[in-house]
Parts: sequence; structure tokens; C-alpha cells
Amino acid sequence: MHRMFMSIAAFMLAATLVTAQDDRLGEISFDEVTLTEEKVPYFAVGVGFTASAMFPDLADVSAHATSYGLGELSGPMFVSGADIFTAIAIVPNVRAGFYWLGGGLETTGNIQVSNQPITRTMSYTFEMRGVYFDYAFVPTKGLAILPGLRAGWGTQSIELYQGAASRSWSDFAGPNDLLPSPDAYQLLQRDVLHVAPQLNIEYALTPFLNLRAAAAYQMQVSAADWISTKTSTVAGLPDGINMNAFSASIGVFVGLFN
Repeated sequence: MHRMFMSIAAFMLAATLVTAQDDRLGEISFDEVTLTEEKVPYFAVGVGFTASAMFPDLADVSAHATSYGLGELSGPMFVSGADIFTAIAIVPNVRAGFYWLGGGLETTGNIQVSNQPITRTMSYTFEMRGVYFDYAFVPTKGLAILPGLRAGWGTQSIELYQGAASRSWSDFAGPNDLLPSPDAYQLLQRDVLHVAPQLNIEYALTPFLNLRAAAAYQMQVSAADWISTKTSTVAGLPDGINMNAFSASIGVFVGLFN
């Protein structure tokens, strides 16, 4: 009798629990739950190589070259160098970087001076370094669009040199011969400050490898006097000989990228 009573009690308790659970089934909602994806701030630390095609105004520089019997300079001007950058942790999606670029154009010709054949060359070069800040938009995983601004300093140079096509060692033996005729050398150079709005489009192939395509317009904001062969101040150069230039570039970087 006691065992039968315990069995009946256990059955009634189980039935009560099942009924209570059935009553709560109506409270459960199967409506679609919208999950919000957490946006991860842009993060990257990288160092790499960049190469740019620049398009400065070459008209006045080419006129200088032709006045020495040389051909005109033709663009674009190719410059290359190093670039290093890092995200700024305290400001989400902002990064800072440093760049160093250099390159130029040249024209060479064989001409006659006092009935002696010589080779004459003129080169036109830019060297640039500075810092930049970008803001990152990340529309999809691995892809970053980064408008920004860079500012820096650089050197603009026009170099002209010539020499005989062939020489013997005895031509350089005289103690008073600094440059045996018809050898000659001239360097025009000045320092320049510049700024450039830029747009970088980057894609991280892996967490450790990043590719960049970029466009910028460099504007000269200040320039020192032209100096001839590191000695004399030169006035009167055309205003068209400046470092204003549109550029398109590519880059390859290694580091850590999200």
C-alpha cells in the first residue's frame, strides 16, 4: 500500500510539471532576432616599398635642356622609396605614417665642343620626405579606403655635366687640373616645403601582406633660393620650375593588418 501511494504521488508530480511547462510554451516568441555585428576599428602597422609616377610641368626645364643642345625631358617622372605607418590607438580609424621618395628624369646627347666630341647630360630630380595622416573607411573585410593629407620637405635639383667620350689617366695627373677640359659640372638646387591631399585604396591579401594603390596632388607651399653648385645664389628661374605635380602610385607592405 505504501509503495502504491508513492507511485501515485510521483505520477501526479510529473503531470503537474509537464502541465506547467505546456502553459509557458505560449510565452516563447519565435520572432526573428536581429543580431548586430560589432565593428572592429581599423588597425594596421606596416612598412614597405612604394613607386610613383609624377607629372610635373616640364616645359621650362625642357627649354633649359634644349638651350644646351640636349633633347627635351619627357614624363612621367618615376620616384620610389620607403613608407612606414601605424594606426593611432587613441583615435579610432586614424593612422600616421612617414615616407621617403626620390627619383627624376634625364636627357643625354653627344655634341661637339671645340671640335672635340663630348657627352653632355642634364638631370631633373625630386627628393621628398615627410609625414601623413589618413582616416580609414573599411567597407568590407580586408579592404580599406583612406583619404588623408601629407606634408613634408624636399629637394629640387637640376644637374648638368659633360665630359670627353674617352680619357687617359695622364689627363688627371696635373696638380692644378681640377677638371680637365672640356669636363664641366653645374648643379642648381633648392629646398622646398610641400603638402599633398591623397587617397589610398588598400587591400590586405593576408594578415601580414598589404597592397596599395594611391593618387595625390603635391603642392609647393614654400621654397628657398636656388643655389648653384652649393656656392652661389641664383635668381630669375621661371616659376614653372616647381614641385607641383599629380602622382599615381602603388605599394607593397608587410606588417600586421586587420
